[in-house]
Amino acid sequence: MSIFFVIIFFIDLKHFIIPNQLTFPLMAIGFFKTFNPNLNQYFFPNLIDSMIGGVVGYSIIWIIIFAYKKLRKKEGMGLGDAKLLSAIGFWFGWMSIPFILFFSSFIALAYALPSLLNKSKNMSSSIPYGPYLVLGCVLYLFLLKQIVLYLN
Repeated sequence: MSIFFVIIFFIDLKHFIIPNQLTFPLMAIGFFKTFNPNLNQYFFPNLIDSMIGGVVGYSIIWIIIFAYKKLRKKEGMGLGDAKLLSAIGFWFGWMSIPFILFFSSFIALAYALPSLLNKSKNMSSSIPYGPYLVLGCVLYLFLLKQIVLYLN
């Protein structure tokens, strides 16, 4: 998964696209890994949590895309981001989605805010969201133990 993340990070950063050739295999591997009983259940969810994660991850971004397009009458985000969050959901389950969405949005805002304040970018400037989803997921993995301890 990590090599996929590195590739997605830099492709989206430079070209504003997340190729299906990367997200579809991530989704499939994320789904099929749930059938391996030897995987650490601490990091990887069961089949149901994985399936819900994939569907919820895709649906949340799709709803944002749909609502933005209806309200603003223009594209605001691509489906590559939805597919990437779906793949993350398949890998780490539905419980990872809120954390990853919150922190990826926070990191993206922290990156964009200085550019908005000094007016080098405006509110309609494009920023790739895939790299921030990747960073949010990496942060989730690093903090997973603390999250579990906090929730228990």
